Amino acid sequence: MLVRITLALVTGLGATAAFAAPAAAPATRETLKQYCTGDYLNYCSDYAADTPELKACFKQNNAKLTPDCRAAIASYTKAQKRG
Repeated sequence: MLVRITLALVTGLGATAAFAAPAAAPATRETLKQYCTGDYLNYCSDYAADTPELKACFKQNNAKLTPDCRAAIASYTKAQKRG
């Protein structure tokens, strides 16, 4: 379930994060889980995965997210756009 939640975060946050991936971390779902689980639990755990409310919560709390989480989101989103 946590992977679903993390994927939901990425779907709506790609444009809001502007950092590179954490050093030596590939842009994968596992990276998102590793770097964003704490932020999800701290700020948005009231929302179910894959919901507009969850995406909105992460956008609203973007400035509070850890730099590693923002970087992981940005890296993952960029990799997804490349295909």
